[in-house]
Amino acid sequence: MTQHLFIAPADIQSPRWQQAFPSAVIAPDSAQIAEADCVWLLLRDENDFAQLQVLSGSDKKIIAMTLIENAQQARQALEAGASGYVHYLAVPQVLEQVAQVVAAGGMWLGADLMRQLVLATARILPAPVAKPVNGTKVDLSQLTSRELAVAELVAAGKTNKEVARELYITERTVKAHLGSAFDKLKVRDRLHLVLVMAANS
Repeated sequence: MTQHLFIAPADIQSPRWQQAFPSAVIAPDSAQIAEADCVWLLLRDENDFAQLQVLSGSDKKIIAMTLIENAQQARQALEAGASGYVHYLAVPQVLEQVAQVVAAGGMWLGADLMRQLVLATARILPAPVAKPVNGTKVDLSQLTSRELAVAELVAAGKTNKEVARELYITERTVKAHLGSAFDKLKVRDRLHLVLVMAANS
């Protein structure tokens, strides 16, 4: 079982962390890092970014948490070695999703930030000039018509809620189709999906 360590001051901690991961350790410093597989670090100042850089040199999965999401801080966190960036008050279900994506080798950003990045990537990688991921074309015909529709909308920067509304299905169904599409296309996360869809459109 993955052991989670949340590093944050005592006055800025959330009960949602242990709701998501009952065995998680919550501490004000990294003294117990040896036991952890996944480290969640609250970013407040330059000292925290320095600690993030040190931690990223370990074999741990590092997820940055923030008090206020913003694109600049997200970029700095990812450049410093974080595999994820999420608001510290995210609900347990989101925290679980973050952990799953990061454990699978993917990258996680908050929905709004991911949308900005996806849209920016789509703009700088137009389909006519995009190259196939890993030099190999992916067979989109292996997707069902609904999986393809979901994948195309997500690759265009839509959130799960927006996809559900547009296709008249539930968010749960969107997640199911998206998960299936990820498996079939062998992609890790939404950004990877954008690259694959751009290269194969």
